[in-house]
Amino acid sequence: MPIRLNAGRQELVLAYVDVKAGDLVSGVAGKAIELPSGAVIVGGDIVVKTAFNSATTATLKLGDKVDDDRYTSAAVDLKTAGRTALTLTGYKHSVSEHLQALFVETGAAATLGLARVSIHYYVDGRAAFTQG
Repeated sequence: MPIRLNAGRQELVLAYVDVKAGDLVSGVAGKAIELPSGAVIVGGDIVVKTAFNSATTATLKLGDKVDDDRYTSAAVDLKTAGRTALTLTGYKHSVSEHLQALFVETGAAATLGLARVSIHYYVDGRAAFTQG
């Protein structure tokens, strides 16, 4: 039996959120990016643009209600400027939900810091146009 071709095509969706030190509460997961049902994340990163000036540590994990670090294999160090690629799992979100950003810091709270969380995703079963 030959492979059955799928003519449906869709572009990847890019979503991002900028997170400032003052937006975060240590130990509390905040809503970061809303995803539709059927979304599968296929790329993304966390870019620390301005290092957080927490006294001791400042880290961020990206996940959802079920798994708080689904997309970060290790907590991202926000005290160091740089880019960390997300861990891609192939997980399909079965309901519309928000990605959760879990911030943890120790020592005096940061008064300065900026990070951007970006994701690329497609929605399983959606087609924007057809191709052959």
